[in-house]
Amino acid sequence: MLGMTLYNNPAHVREATDSILAQTHRDFALLMLDDGSSDEVEAIAHQYERQDSRVRYWRHQQRVGMVPTWKEVVEIARREYPNAEYFAWVSDHDRWDPRWLERMIAELDAHPEAVLAYPQTLRIDEAGALVDKEPRVFDTSGVASAGERWRRFCWEGFGSGDMVYGLMRMRALEAAGIFRPVLNPDRLLIAELSRQGEIHQVHEPLWSRRQSGGASVARQSTSLFAGATPPRFNWPPSLQHAVILRREGFTLPMIATYVTASGWRATRKTETSKSLGRGVDNVHFVKKLVKKGFHNAVYYTLVGARMAVAKTRRAMRKAVYEVLMFTHRVGLR
Repeated sequence: MLGMTLYNNPAHVREATDSILAQTHRDFALLMLDDGSSDEVEAIAHQYERQDSRVRYWRHQQRVGMVPTWKEVVEIARREYPNAEYFAWVSDHDRWDPRWLERMIAELDAHPEAVLAYPQTLRIDEAGALVDKEPRVFDTSGVASAGERWRRFCWEGFGSGDMVYGLMRMRALEAAGIFRPVLNPDRLLIAELSRQGEIHQVHEPLWSRRQSGGASVARQSTSLFAGATPPRFNWPPSLQHAVILRREGFTLPMIATYVTASGWRATRKTETSKSLGRGVDNVHFVKKLVKKGFHNAVYYTLVGARMAVAKTRRAMRKAVYEVLMFTHRVGLR
């Protein structure tokens, strides 16, 4: 099952939908849930629903926000297709390679210990041109220990925004609470999934993700919920997550690892941290200059000393030679 949430993106929704319907693996349903978009988006969705029997469309009369909409489309999938084994969210503005779904299904079919499979991600701009950006890499293939998978995700699990669009086992997604009412819900979801099973990254660039205005906390605070926000929504995201994790039975050491790692990640993103990083780089640069200068000074000192010794030796030999010649001439007289 594929769930596409829609919200006022008429410029890209056709491209996104066409790339999904062009998948080489054709046995799927595309469930569109519109979070109160304009009439133009609704008309586009109805057009696809008429043209392709795999497409089904639902609509909110008023916007409710990203978290309730993402969660509801999963619930619709479970209700309408109770035997569905796999689920993935797909956006209304990105682009998928035709082999994306086929490769993700093959990965999960071949590895029952995996709960999530996702591809390498390409970044594109508004016009669809590639953006030069380092790919995010995270994988826990072959890591049988739930504790080790948890530790790795906490400290190394960059790119939850990529992983959350991967193909997931429906049972694992439901056990992880789908989308919790917190800031950075994608990171919390992937964290909970990491304890349930392995996360596999397919090392092929099969998804092009369109760059947006960023996933800052300030932006999320207005996009995740349209109305009243949940309790503790003004807390730092990691503390909001800690409350959920404790309620779900995670141990205090696991929660402490998560909060500490999240705090470290957040600190590294601040301008102060970046300034300190640049300062450290400058110190290293000065250190290199000093070290190079010292080595040059030692080298030239040694070379100069050797030259001075050589000159002294030549001068002494010349003086001895001249004394001997003088003595020889005096003796002849």
